This record gives sequence, C-alpha cells and structure tokens, in this order.
Amino acid sequence: MNVRESVLAGSWYQANPDTLRKEINKYLSNVKLPADAPNEVSALVSPHAGHQYSGQAAAYGYSLLKGKSFKRVIIMGPSHRVGFEGVSVSKATHYETPLGKVPLDRTACDKLIQSKLFSYQATADKMEHSLEIQLPFLQVVLEDGYKIVPLVVGEVDNYQETAKAIKGIIDDQTLVIASSDFTHYGDDFGYVPFTDNIKENLKKLDGEAIEQIISRSPDGFQRYIKSTGATVCGYKPIILLLYILGGENKATLLNYYTSGDLTGDYLHCVSYASIAFSRGVLQYAPTKKMDEEGTDDLNKSEQETLLKLARQTLKEYLKNGKTPKVDEKELTARLKEKRGVFVTLKKHGDLRGCIGSIFEPKPLYLGVIEQAVNSAVNDWRFSPVTAAEEKEIDIEISVLSPMKKVASYNDIVVGKHGVYLIKGGCTAVFLPQVAPEQGWTRDQMLEHLSMKAGLSKDAWRQGAEFMVFTAQVFFEKE
Repeated sequence: MNVRESVLAGSWYQANPDTLRKEINKYLSNVKLPADAPNEVSALVSPHAGHQYSGQAAAYGYSLLKGKSFKRVIIMGPSHRVGFEGVSVSKATHYETPLGKVPLDRTACDKLIQSKLFSYQATADKMEHSLEIQLPFLQVVLEDGYKIVPLVVGEVDNYQETAKAIKGIIDDQTLVIASSDFTHYGDDFGYVPFTDNIKENLKKLDGEAIEQIISRSPDGFQRYIKSTGATVCGYKPIILLLYILGGENKATLLNYYTSGDLTGDYLHCVSYASIAFSRGVLQYAPTKKMDEEGTDDLNKSEQETLLKLARQTLKEYLKNGKTPKVDEKELTARLKEKRGVFVTLKKHGDLRGCIGSIFEPKPLYLGVIEQAVNSAVNDWRFSPVTAAEEKEIDIEISVLSPMKKVASYNDIVVGKHGVYLIKGGCTAVFLPQVAPEQGWTRDQMLEHLSMKAGLSKDAWRQGAEFMVFTAQVFFEKE
C-alpha cells in the first residue's frame, strides 16, 4: 500500500474526522439549488480554497451527488507549485484524509501513464492541494465503492489529444471533476485590471468566463482567458473537461461568490463557482453511432471516400472545368442516400468557401461533388478559388441529419445543433461547429445569424422560427 497522506488536514480543513464531517454536512444543509439543477450529474467544476472560504460553493455541486453511485472519479487540478509538461498521474494506491483512505483506480492510472502525454511528477502529486481538497466532500456524499484518478495538469500542448486519452478511461459510471477557483484579484496576485467597483467588475469578469463554460465552448473559454488575462487558476483542467464532454451535457451554474463577500476585503479577493454538467446520452460514446433521427453515421472508410471525391473534384474542376465520373457500384448504400451536405474549404485555417444543400438533398456522393464546386467558385463572399491555390486548401465535410422545428430558441444547444432561422421571408443557416469555433454563446450565435439573414441583430428574439439539425463533421487532416 502506497498512501499519499494528507497535507491539508488541520489547515485547509478540519483535522478531526467528526468535526470535518459535521462541517461538510452543515455546508450541504445550507444549499438551495436553482430550479434548473440537473438530477443526474456527469461532471463538476468545483473550487479548491480552504473549506472556510470555498466550502459552501463546493457543497452546491456535491449536494447533487448525495447517495449516488460511481465506480470512478477523475479529479483534474492545476499545478500550483511545480512546472512540467503534460499531466501528472499519481503512483499512489490510496489518498488519505481524516475521513479515511480513498483507493486509486490503478488500472486507469496505469493506462494513462503509458501515453507520452502523461507522466509521474512526485512533488506535484505530494503537494498539490486542488485534488485533496475535493476528497472529504466525496467521502461524505458518495456511496462506497468508488476509486479516484487524481491528475495534476501542467503545460498542455494539445488539449484535444489529452482529453481523448482521458476519455479512454471513462464510462457511464465515471464522474469528472475540474478543480478550479476563479479570478484572483489584487496586488498579491499581480492582477489588478480595474480599481473601481471591484465587486461588480469581478462579477462581470467571472460571469463572462462562466458563460463560455455554460456554452460548453473550450475554444471560447480559452480565448477569453487569453484576452483578459483572468487569473482562473484551473483554466487548463476546465478546458480539458469541456473537450471531454463535448456539447451533449447541459451546464448549470449552481453558486458563485467571492472571498470578499465573506470578509469584506475586495482588494485581496478570490472568486468561487460551482458548475454542474448533466448526464448527456452521448457523452461517453467514443464515436457517435447514430444521429438523433436514427440515421447511421458514415464509417471511416466512407468518410475517406467522400473526402477523396471532394479533393478530386477540386483538382479536375479548377483545372479543366469538369467533375469526376463515379461508378455507383463501388459505393456503399449510405453514400447513395439522399442527405443534406455542406463542403467547407479553408486556406491556412481561414474560411475560403462554404456552401451546402439542406432541403433538396441529392445522393450524398453527388451532393459532395456539387457543393465542392459551389464552395470553390460560387460563394459570393470570396473570389473563386484558383487552380494554383488547390494544394493550400483543406476540405471539411458536414453530413446533416434531417431538420426538425423547435418550439423556442431556448431549445437550441450550442455545439450540438446547426440552426436555420426563418423570419419574414429572410433565412440564414449556421452549421453546428460555427459557434464553438467562434467562441459564441447561443445569444451571440443568434445575433450573427440574424445579421447573416439581413435582419437586425436582435431580430431573433421575437417572431422568428428555428429549425435545428446535427452534423457528422470530418476533415482531411484530423
């Protein structure tokens, strides 16, 4: 038995087990959940200051877990004391608190550490408080039988690949926690972006960061942190969490306050938030098998066939104005189904053309040929793609599910739904990936969609109709 002993008992939380349990139960008893709090939880963002400061905020998230059963809890926290590349995986067999020993899922830990993205950093594992601070709450609210995977997050070069590796140990009995406080304000933290109306400005600063999380936009959240310099210490674990979950899990802010609200000192102030993610139907599937209308997704071979066809179309059309001939006998049944499809062209990461068909779909392979040509030479926003540019163009294909009308814009899920807006004869469409790529919230997306339709930016709020769809998106370079 290799036990990682508590380094926080008696300072960050109570050392006496009875007192500690009583204190946590008091925090839990004070919780008054919002009406939209989820019943079933897949993940949390939870603060990690001393319990006397952030314990009440943490209790909001953990109150949703009372009496629940998980077999694995992944806890991701930032490295406060040690700099290193990648993610540190503990070599311990147990983490200990005054409430007892919590076993690690050694099988899951050992699987992760086989990847070059993960390593063991002894000092980070021993001294990092952001992981241990979560354990007493878990020990109080969860039924026995769970094991933990404690991960200290260092410098991450590729969030998507790291998230993909972590998803490899996740199943429907796994809870994921991103441990993070929010803005650290004051001279001691080297962050004083404003000096007036500190309480209100902190709430606004944190609120916009939280909005990106609620929108489940890892790119938007990361851009917000970079643009504001906001001192959210666990922003890297949060980004990983958002990539792990994708867009299928509704996020709800349960509680927010600052240490200044407790002490009255806003000149040296840390913010705390508790955010819960619902258990989405598709969240743990490594690849989506079916779209919401029951249509089979294309397999890897079928995706490659369409991408090669789009590339061949670009080459031939830009060179001699012709499109390739296709032998239908060599195609699978799915490639001959009538499906809506968009072809997106990018040059060095920038949009170079995007056109698709929605309401009058053709057999999929023919749709790809047609829209590859349209995106290259008929997108009015851009000059036609030239033959000399062809090698610099990257191709993205979006195969659409059937559209369905929703009762309200409140039913639109950013990152999951493509949206078709209709109002007064004006229409416009965005694919599902557009809002996450731009870092937009739902409201921002609908403002841009309204303007794309030639309407005022607030026209979507009244009198507009919305149809939504999902898309299977694949690229030449994934």
